[in-house]
Amino acid sequence: MNINDLPAEMLIEIFTYLPERDFLRNARHVCQIWNLISKSPILRQNVDISKYMDSYAYPLKYFSAIQLFIRKLVMHSTYIQTFEKHHQDVKFENLKSLHITSKVQCTWWPNSIFNNFFSMFPNVQIIKITPEFYRDAENCLYALSQFSIIELDFGYYGSDSYISGNLQLHYRIIQFVQVQRSLKILKLRASDYFAEDTVAQILEKCPTMTSLNISGTYVSAESFKISTNALALTEFYIKSENEFKDDDLKALTKRAPCLKTLHIEGCRSITERGFLHIAFNCSHLKRLFIGKLDSNCVTDVGSDIITKIAKACPHLEILSAIGCSKLEDDCIMDLASSCGSLRGINLNGCTNITDVSFFALADHCPLLNVCEVRDSAISLKCAMYLIQHCKGLTKLNMSNCNNIEDKNDSELENMLEAQTQNSQPRTNSSVNSELDTASNSRMHCFHSHLKDLDLSESMHVTRTLVTKLTRILPDLISLKLSVSADIESDKEWFQEIFENCVCLSEFKLSTTTIQRQDYLKL
Repeated sequence: MNINDLPAEMLIEIFTYLPERDFLRNARHVCQIWNLISKSPILRQNVDISKYMDSYAYPLKYFSAIQLFIRKLVMHSTYIQTFEKHHQDVKFENLKSLHITSKVQCTWWPNSIFNNFFSMFPNVQIIKITPEFYRDAENCLYALSQFSIIELDFGYYGSDSYISGNLQLHYRIIQFVQVQRSLKILKLRASDYFAEDTVAQILEKCPTMTSLNISGTYVSAESFKISTNALALTEFYIKSENEFKDDDLKALTKRAPCLKTLHIEGCRSITERGFLHIAFNCSHLKRLFIGKLDSNCVTDVGSDIITKIAKACPHLEILSAIGCSKLEDDCIMDLASSCGSLRGINLNGCTNITDVSFFALADHCPLLNVCEVRDSAISLKCAMYLIQHCKGLTKLNMSNCNNIEDKNDSELENMLEAQTQNSQPRTNSSVNSELDTASNSRMHCFHSHLKDLDLSESMHVTRTLVTKLTRILPDLISLKLSVSADIESDKEWFQEIFENCVCLSEFKLSTTTIQRQDYLKL
């Protein structure tokens, strides 16, 4: 059978796995059918040319044939000049999203290069770009001011920073925001200091903004207190270790009562007084990120604060409290009972959390999808209880959890026995028996949907335990271990793991990666 005998939809699906360079250099030259498929509107909606190649790797003639199909383009910055030379010949009329990878250096090019380049994308709405020097950043923002942008991810880490240049750039950012009536999402990535009125004016001049992300910059403590107008923000992310303090959090939460996502990880100057304002002002909150797993960052949040936030924010779906070592079981129990829609929890570094918390999560949060509990006191019995009762759980991180051991693995044995019975050939009588059992709600619920399991640095995990776990969890696609093993003498054990988990292409064994193709029996 020839591959071209496959139905067209199957060929297109296969071609979706090809990188863009293979379309250009190889696939489209094989035959007429492949040439037609390579220009299929379905395949050409998202084009990625982010890898640097020679300047002739992506001929504009090729793009002229697919320009109307492309909705999203990811490209390396070195192609800006190549594209700009042909800005009058090619127009990506339907392109909405443009992502320029790597830093853009156009300082020695004509000032019009950004205008010409962006003119090729007349209807672009989403931009991600990182100019290298402040003059490039200015010219880029000036060119983008002509468009109606919905989302801008703008980075600037230039080594040519100086006071007058930075002030001029900040002024250009404010100008850009002021003319953008449809701007919803703004991400600013920079290494310089943002004056207090810069952030304040951004917030004031763009009332439609719903998401603000400020990372890598130093933000003045007064930025959120200069103005008092209400904000439409539903998402706020800031990375400011010392400058963002209690009063700033208070001002933000009061001005943005509709916040649904609050990301203040690493803001070490916030105390319990500041965290209380989350409970007072953010009743719609769905995602909260606090703390930081860093010996130099002590997060001053106790169990009573998490309890108050949980009771005030019943719609909470994600809580990340990394390194909040003061937290204890009582607040996680309150969280579980108050926030039944919880889908993700990260308690890495919360060393006082025990099985009591995870039994409560399993009983009250059936939608839990991600659970990260590094350094906790969770036991194997509790972990299996959590896996069984949270049917949507796909990721479980139990690294450095030394209560995970197989001394008392009766729960595992019961699950393995049930699995063995379920895998036996079924007769009419056995089917009838199963139906009777199901009708009486006594059928054993077996869960095998966990995709990602991390047991690295959990020193009591043995090879026997890993073998049992992989039999119970056959859908794993990611597995991390720190089990002692020998690459040569333990080949059979590696083979058994891969046979148990058919979707597992590799797994981590301390610092070594074990590949399926090296050990699986053919």
